[in-house]
Amino acid sequence: MHRAARNRPLNSTQRIINRFISSLRYRVEQSIGTLKRCYHFVRMRYKGLAKGNMELILNSMAFNLKKAVVMVE
Repeated sequence: MHRAARNRPLNSTQRIINRFISSLRYRVEQSIGTLKRCYHFVRMRYKGLAKGNMELILNSMAFNLKKAVVMVE
């Protein structure tokens, strides 16, 4: 996203680009925030790329299953 600086405001093209990016970005950041807040996914528990990836996938699956239960009800 583009940022304005002192004495250099954003032009109209940059504002449109920021609006488009933020409409997609907030959904991703909401889910990451929920993983960090509710599932305590602030640090990795396991060492290594494969184990860390497994942990992320398992946390994401738990998050999606919890959302699916709410959608079904």
